[in-house]
This record gives sequence, structure tokens and C-alpha cells, in this order.
Amino acid sequence: MEAILKAEKIEKIFKQEKILKGISLEIMPNSFTVLLGPSGSGKTTLLNILSGLLKPSSGKVYYKDKAITEFSKNQLADWKRKNVSNIFQSYLLLNNLTVRENIEIGMFSPDNGLPLDELSHLLEIHHLLDKFPSELSGGQQQRVAIARAVIKKPDILFCDEATGALDENNSKKVVALLHHLKQSLGLTVIFVTHNLQIAETADRVITIKDGLIHQDKINQNPISAYEMIWG
Repeated sequence: MEAILKAEKIEKIFKQEKILKGISLEIMPNSFTVLLGPSGSGKTTLLNILSGLLKPSSGKVYYKDKAITEFSKNQLADWKRKNVSNIFQSYLLLNNLTVRENIEIGMFSPDNGLPLDELSHLLEIHHLLDKFPSELSGGQQQRVAIARAVIKKPDILFCDEATGALDENNSKKVVALLHHLKQSLGLTVIFVTHNLQIAETADRVITIKDGLIHQDKINQNPISAYEMIWG
């Protein structure tokens, strides 16, 4: 099986400080990979480069056999619109749009995407479609953000501390949903976190430390999201 995403010798320099120091890795399709590490380790910078939000100072990122780091601005925008989605700690919902409208703006093509009704039932937000974001809890807003990200059936879902603003119960629900979406839709999930319990649910854990891969481990016995224990 070929990697769906590959990074070669990725370096990133901000204000003369080297944040990433030559990271190479491969991500296999239909996998759940956690990028683990403390604040400042470079994990979010790496995620942003892998997802095309940032350009590396040097090195290349390949999606299948295409070097996205060599794409033009329009080619990169087209790739992001068709093939990948991002979920952030902040939900980034538009307050003047209903839940339904917030989800629909994530759709690339009605012919290739998921039926909104089916997706909203899966995420347990079907009864909220006509409400506005201000009327929802944090957990509900994050599920709407997930629906917006996955309605176009992206190949890769990039998650940056996607449960960081949620309590334990909602965090477990969101992680469980992401695993379910990976299984049911064949998504590849890359999840940045500093939470060791979320890492225990993943297929693979890549620990980033001081801008380098400190450890790359296949999780032989991942736990379920509902087995996570908050300290």
C-alpha cells in the first residue's frame, strides 16, 4: 500500500529560529495518526505544512505522487478544496448562518459529498439544523464544525487540538466520532494533541520534540475513546 501523504526533510524557520529541523514521514491511507508533543514542539507547524496552510522553508510534501509544496496558489487552493479538510480548536462557525448553512458551505460538490441528513444524524445534530451557533453548546458547535469538514468526503482530515476547548464527556464523543468516520468513510485522520489519552486511541503516535521526530510508534492495542481517563 502506498502512502497517501509523505514529507521529506521538512524544515521551517520563523524569525531566524528553526521550528522544524528536517522531518520526514509517511502517512498511510485510512489511518488515525496522532502528532503528540508539548506546546512549542513544532507539531502544529508540521500539521499546517502537511495540510498546505504553511509553506516549508525547505523540504517537500507529497499527496500520493504530487508535490503539493510545488503547487501554484490556485493548484493548492483546488487541492485543499477537493481533497482535505481541517478541524480546529476554535470552531470557526459563521454566526449569521444556521447550522445547516454552516455545514453546506463545506461541500465541494453535491454529487460527490455526503447527504446532509445522513451526516447530521450520525453526528446527532439533525435536530439543530435550523438553529444558529450562538444557540449551541461547545460540544454541539464542534460537531457542526466536524460535519462541515467531512461533508465533502475528504481523503485526509487534519485536526489541530480539536477537543482542546471541550470538557471530558464531549472530548470523548468527538474522538469516538472521528474514529467512526475513519472506519465508515475510509478517512485518513491526522490529529495534533498534547493529550496522552487521545494518543492511546490512535493507530500510530508520532511524538515531536524540539522540531524533530522523537518517537514513532504503532499502537498495537489502542483503547476506545470511551476508555480514556482524564487526570
